[in-house]
Amino acid sequence: MILINTGNGKGKTTSAIGTAIRSAGWNRKTAIIFFDKGGDHYGEQKSFDSLDSLESYRFGKQRFDEASKTFRFENTADDKAEVQKGIDKLLTLYKEGYFLIVADELINCLNLGLITEMTVRELIDTCPPDTHLLLTGRNVPEWLAEKADLVSEIKEVKHYFKKGQQAIKGLDY
Repeated sequence: MILINTGNGKGKTTSAIGTAIRSAGWNRKTAIIFFDKGGDHYGEQKSFDSLDSLESYRFGKQRFDEASKTFRFENTADDKAEVQKGIDKLLTLYKEGYFLIVADELINCLNLGLITEMTVRELIDTCPPDTHLLLTGRNVPEWLAEKADLVSEIKEVKHYFKKGQQAIKGLDY
């Protein structure tokens, strides 16, 4: 099945991680590929090491500077190359009998032009029948939502960032 977590609200990745933990809890072969999330400042990574049935892979150049709490928005050739490394890893995992593969922020990579629509279509079309692929990211294209078996939208109602609150370690990263 193809599953999607989308929307402007906070919690797409968190929901996907929860699904991955559920899968791993049943000893299902599970992997999370983090696209465009470089660096070692993500708190969830520390938790994954204790789960035998869950593997995680991080592809991306660092965008968030923890010291200054700033984010780099421009895309570089290195960003695009990192996304391709993640795609290559995902295709390798397809051959290894995974129950669930999370492709976190892959939809954002598509929207940013770091990956082509054709590549995402191929990933969907070649997903093995016994593998569930969960994609996350804002602004899911209509064609991708139509191909999916499940689309969950996380809606922002209120966010503390809009009051000037900076990212909080443990809640936001």
